[in-house]
Amino acid sequence: MRMLGVVSASVLVVAGVGVLLSHSARAVATTTTTTTTIAFERPQAGWAVATASPRGVMIDYKMIDIAGVYYRTIRLHARTTLLRWHIGTQDPPTRYGQIPADAGPSINWPNEGLAGVVAVFNGAFKVGAKAGGSMVDGVTLSALLPGEMTLAINAAGHWKMGVWAPGFPGPNFHAIAYRQNLRPMIANGKLTSATLSSNEYIWGDPLLPGPQDPRSALGIDGYGNLVYVATMTDVSPTQIARALLTAGAVEGMELDINPFWPILGASFAPLHAPGIFPVQIPYSEHNPNIYNTGWQRDFFVGLAEPGNWNCSWTSAGLSRSKGVAQPQPLHEVCNGKVVPSAAAVG
Repeated sequence: MRMLGVVSASVLVVAGVGVLLSHSARAVATTTTTTTTIAFERPQAGWAVATASPRGVMIDYKMIDIAGVYYRTIRLHARTTLLRWHIGTQDPPTRYGQIPADAGPSINWPNEGLAGVVAVFNGAFKVGAKAGGSMVDGVTLSALLPGEMTLAINAAGHWKMGVWAPGFPGPNFHAIAYRQNLRPMIANGKLTSATLSSNEYIWGDPLLPGPQDPRSALGIDGYGNLVYVATMTDVSPTQIARALLTAGAVEGMELDINPFWPILGASFAPLHAPGIFPVQIPYSEHNPNIYNTGWQRDFFVGLAEPGNWNCSWTSAGLSRSKGVAQPQPLHEVCNGKVVPSAAAVG
């Protein structure tokens, strides 16, 4: 058994709040504003805080050990972060200028830097694998397939995960991006029959003769938080799914596999310009800084919500026009009004 490197835990301090003590996931402290009392996003025992704000924890992380295999795990808290999806320079294939800069092959710093980047991680299989479809900013890059596990992201950067079927993601969830990849690995808190199938090759084509390969996966826990797990050790689909379950996921999907593709980074403070991401997958073949300047495959960017509970980041959303690129620059809204100075570029 080889021990994998672990990034040391950051000090659990939040600006304007003070030192926080670890405790169970649903134990709640409060902060009082002039109008209301809002639940504070507290740290949880066993998780190290990477980034936090006056709202509380944004990103936390840990290593999960299952039978001597170590999985890097990070969690994006639903109440304090938002999510965007980007294409790559090569995949999904696009024409020049087809995709607006806010979803292009690098972090869009003039836009996303306004909010502050707190995490980046890899997407899923190539279009050629026919493992599912995708859409961003109103442009369908490959057809969305019934029955495939789908991550939906709306204009506010909120997410939902579920099987692509009539009724998903719901009438009041207006998505600006969809990313699919194969069937569900986890549904209703349990491994699916496909995950337990003896035909493990339905979960991708490994480089080696056997089904074991470095893998990554994404899920949503019972509180709506987004959970990412990955390992550079050769594992089976069932093993990566069990790691996702251990991390708390109740719904889950596989992301990319093979040693070249799983890439993760989390920062220790929101980045407003290109910077470093100290929390990574041990032995990853790539530094997540590649997302600062451009990468060949699709990826996700986690952003910080404003520290004020009365404010949030959002974008325009999609009109009824189909197949037309509709840029989604971020802008900050406080108490229902756009903050003019926060209008984003591109």
